[in-house]
Amino acid sequence: MLYLNPIIIYTNCMSLLNYLSFAVSPILIVLSIIYLKFKFSIKSFKNVTNAIIWGIIAVLLLIIANYLIDLVWGGNLRNMRRMAFFVFVITAFSSEIAKFAVLRMSFFNLKSFQSPLGGIIYGVFISLGFSAIASILYAYGIVGTHTKFTDMTLFLYTFPLASITLGCVMGFFVGMGKLRKSGFIDSSTAIFASTFFHGLFYFCFITHDKRLLIFTAIGFLIITIGLVYKSVKLTAEKS
Repeated sequence: MLYLNPIIIYTNCMSLLNYLSFAVSPILIVLSIIYLKFKFSIKSFKNVTNAIIWGIIAVLLLIIANYLIDLVWGGNLRNMRRMAFFVFVITAFSSEIAKFAVLRMSFFNLKSFQSPLGGIIYGVFISLGFSAIASILYAYGIVGTHTKFTDMTLFLYTFPLASITLGCVMGFFVGMGKLRKSGFIDSSTAIFASTFFHGLFYFCFITHDKRLLIFTAIGFLIITIGLVYKSVKLTAEKS
């Protein structure tokens, strides 16, 4: 009689779940495109496609930041100061500054980018393109801490969802720069806020704090809904 080791079965199932999580970002991208097509009757998705591609390219900065910090520290993140620096600067800031650079330099001056709503649309697609590749890199330990999360599967499934909130935060404040004479404050807010929320999300998994993760998830949902509602209202007022 063939004996099946339950530990091996569990490990294989978890691996399969991790592989399936790689499809979350592409599925969200496809659903978002379908929604935009029927909601706004968009004929050309060239700019959206470019946003996704540039989001994928932006992952390079995260890879470089992780490589450089490994050279300096050799993966030693044993004290809290190093861990905080790794989470909020190496991981969060490098990710968000790369996405900000893409959004600001490649899409800010487009005719279709005239309000916070336009910023959110491009910001979300950039962020989802980023998460599509970053999720794979995290799963294989190419970026992130050398010790994998005990709940890596949960991280891989929630990271694309968190990326939507990060894209909304980034896009909204960059878009607000379109409505004001000087966009410096809005751009600074976009970078700071998205970096903070990105770091907070990652920190939940570093500390294995499920309660903090639940409160963070609820906060992300409220922030996303609030920013989308506000951007739609501002667009209507401008029209």
